[in-house]
Amino acid sequence: MDRTSKLLRAPVFLFLLCFFFFVSQHRFIAGDEGFYLLASRLVMQHKLPYLDFFYQQAPLLPYVYGTWMKLAGMSWFSTRILSALLSAILGLLVYQHVCHETRKWAAGMAAVVLYVSSTFVFAWFPIAKPFCLAALFLFGSYALVTRLSPSSSWLVAVAGLLFGLSVDTRSYIVVCAPLFLWWIFRRSPAPNGVGSVLWFLGGFAIGLGPALCLFVLSPDRFLFNNLGYHAIRTDAGLVGGWGTKIVIARRLLFGADDNGFQFSLLSATSFAAILASRKRRGSALLAFGTAVVLVIISFLPTPALVQYFCLCVPFLIVAAVCTISDYIGSLPEVQPQRIAVLAAVTLLAVFAASSVPSFRRYLFTGDHVIGLRGAADAHNWTLDDVSAVSAAIDQLAEPNEKIASFWPGYIFVSKADPYPGFENNFGRTIARKLTVEQRMKYHILGESGVEADFAAHTPRIVVLGNRTFMDRDPRDVCDDPDEVRECGNILLSDGYTVVRTIGDASIFVCCSVPQPIEAPEKARSRRASGS
Repeated sequence: MDRTSKLLRAPVFLFLLCFFFFVSQHRFIAGDEGFYLLASRLVMQHKLPYLDFFYQQAPLLPYVYGTWMKLAGMSWFSTRILSALLSAILGLLVYQHVCHETRKWAAGMAAVVLYVSSTFVFAWFPIAKPFCLAALFLFGSYALVTRLSPSSSWLVAVAGLLFGLSVDTRSYIVVCAPLFLWWIFRRSPAPNGVGSVLWFLGGFAIGLGPALCLFVLSPDRFLFNNLGYHAIRTDAGLVGGWGTKIVIARRLLFGADDNGFQFSLLSATSFAAILASRKRRGSALLAFGTAVVLVIISFLPTPALVQYFCLCVPFLIVAAVCTISDYIGSLPEVQPQRIAVLAAVTLLAVFAASSVPSFRRYLFTGDHVIGLRGAADAHNWTLDDVSAVSAAIDQLAEPNEKIASFWPGYIFVSKADPYPGFENNFGRTIARKLTVEQRMKYHILGESGVEADFAAHTPRIVVLGNRTFMDRDPRDVCDDPDEVRECGNILLSDGYTVVRTIGDASIFVCCSVPQPIEAPEKARSRRASGS
């Protein structure tokens, strides 16, 4: 890395931090942030994922965000600050890696422009979801394994550790392991190939520590939350629904709402530059190969969602910028080099300009944003509106009173606790597919159990508002967005009264004083039998 590249590191990081801070504070809330952050709060309160509440993801994110909240406070503001910080660190790593590989600060700056102007980056990284954290660990692992040397055993171990942490954050990233192991074996200085692989696997095992501990404590619960739930959440099974995945592929490559143009441009440019380049830099090949594997595994879950593919973008940026830089440097004459530079700058400008409509949608209008029902629904998903609902809950609830919120995000910063079964809004979607014993074991509450508790006036307070609208069973009257009014009518008929309305969220209260909560075993048994 040249001197100019090093001098630019601090300004680049400051720019990235300021940019992602702004985005993090204005980006509309994504529905899944509610259960991720409530899970982080529960972990901070010494609860265990899977064992104490339903949590259908790899376990690391709640521990990272929970630790941060102990230091920075529990609020949407502080958690979004962490997301912005992680996004900025990843952007700096991309800049440094490109500068290191190309020896050109201009190439690093081009990578930064691509990074901040990518819709997949600014829409999905600076929020409280696992994409940025997983990408940060994975990119760190990739950067280390591209710098193997005779004395790099400890670097390989750190790379394995980071890879394990990325799998701890987003479990299907483990499918990238064969690619990394093959690369380490082939690129390690002879005769250290096998030794380097073992060092990587040792670090990988340490990185998997949180997941391994939870697996040992309860293998059945761990496997159900991480695999079993996903296998039954739709009728297509764990890997299936190929018709819908064709639609996702069209949106990914050509969709205007998801800015598929950017993804197509990055993919096509990096692929074409790799074919045209005479040098074919090894690190760029690994970056492109990692992106390809991530694309494949992002198609595997059912349902596949467009935002899953944001993990590929940092690697596509590295592959595109490094290979284009190599191609320009391989041209023998000045005139062709100038033409190639002009073409590259033009592509960069077009890429950046194409992000403007997406920037407006995700930060200001809410139109065609995943999880929102259009611009008219956008006000319900702002940090201010959600925080206002939480503040209203605090005015009505006793400290640590257990309340039912159909969207967990309202409970996150309040002083109330989630009513058992309401820690996660996805469990009810598969309740009918489980036995009574399974629902009790996995902390999942079905529709009939919900209605039975409302009829018994436990909980005292119910919040009916934001939820994640995808993947719902239309027969579940309290979860189908088209039947929200009917759910409200059920609460009214059971004696609840609307005491506060903020936006489209309503807070129902059934009586003036909190009702006693049954012992957990008795409550679970009653609700399960009613489900």
